[in-house]
Amino acid sequence: MTIRNIRWPDDQEAILDHIRQAYGPDDYETLAAAYGSTPAFDPADCFVIDGEREGEIAAHAMIVPREIQIGDSALPTAEISMLSVLEPYQDYNLEHPLLEIVHDRMTEREDVLGLSFGSPLIFEPWQYEYAVGLYLTSFESEITTEFAVKAGQWDPDHSYERRTAERLGALNREISVRRFYSSDLPAVQALYAAESARGHYVMARNEAAWRWQLAHLAQIGRNEPDDFLVAEVDGRLAAYARLVTQAQVNLFRDAHAARFNVIEAAGDHADAVEVLLGEIAHLAQAFNVDRIGLFVHPMSTFMQHALARGASLRQFTGAGLVRLHHLPLALYLLVPTLESRRANSRFAARAYHLVITTEHDQASIGLGRGSDPEVVELEAPSTTIVRLILGWHGIDNLTTGYHERYGDLLRVLFPRCDPKIALADLM
Repeated sequence: MTIRNIRWPDDQEAILDHIRQAYGPDDYETLAAAYGSTPAFDPADCFVIDGEREGEIAAHAMIVPREIQIGDSALPTAEISMLSVLEPYQDYNLEHPLLEIVHDRMTEREDVLGLSFGSPLIFEPWQYEYAVGLYLTSFESEITTEFAVKAGQWDPDHSYERRTAERLGALNREISVRRFYSSDLPAVQALYAAESARGHYVMARNEAAWRWQLAHLAQIGRNEPDDFLVAEVDGRLAAYARLVTQAQVNLFRDAHAARFNVIEAAGDHADAVEVLLGEIAHLAQAFNVDRIGLFVHPMSTFMQHALARGASLRQFTGAGLVRLHHLPLALYLLVPTLESRRANSRFAARAYHLVITTEHDQASIGLGRGSDPEVVELEAPSTTIVRLILGWHGIDNLTTGYHERYGDLLRVLFPRCDPKIALADLM
């Protein structure tokens, strides 16, 4: 069987039929609505193997171009999507040649990372490893609507409320909450980018990606006009939240999962976030729901306010598989982030030559200025290095591969964090 690129739009009907058979009726409409409509869609990124019957596609794989944000650096990433083989052909091991040609295409595109949400059994032999969190389980954080509706005001005569407000930085400022309009997008993008820089969301989005995503969610019934709220302070947009108010978003279709959910939030203005949470709760009351699912980062300002109001935090989430595809380019693109981390540490006055070696490659960069930089070597499997780059693991998860003399520097350069992909990027 021969692998070929799709012929678009000539193959559209055959591809949609393949998706219908491979994924079933529950996922078909969502996948069909997205196929071929994304801003960076390119038939050269899509591969199929024809079946034995006329017009039949036996197997399919495609690349969805992404960028993973790490501090000040954006790494070109290929999400391997819709890797599927129809049941009559599943004994042919068609996934292997498809992944081989997909990785060749990633090299042509100069992708730094590969990303997959598929089966570890398929992807681990290609050096994919869990390295980024996903909101995919039935254990989402949540808050009771009755608790959340109290957000927005703190009683200064109540000692606990007064101290909690002081801890959060809330000052009972006047805040305006309204629905999102398209003219708000630049300000919303800036808030999302700031949240990404803090490591709370790792998928970078340009304006085209934002507009496509909003249109797509509206098309599949998950973006009503009042499902995107923004909070203003003195005419400045200071926080936002995106909701799905009338559909379950849990991908495991747990019968007990919340049907009213915050799928994304950003902003660090304490009063704006606080009042926004209260307005979301009032909206939940209008839908007569008693709890709100919270698919937001556990360290975000929004979650801290929700916790102060009685939210339940679930730390257990799913995970995405990431492959380090191009070490030299990855290290080169990480220079702004690594330099910023070094410059804001006790190592600011020194210069270093960082050398990273994996089983496949070696790359080096200079950090700091100086005529005689210290050489810092780090040697580990590519699966370990990609976890360090994303912050899934810290340097203390390694037992060998570096000189302990440089342990503190490497902890600064590769801090452990809790990287996650926003649910809105997965719907």
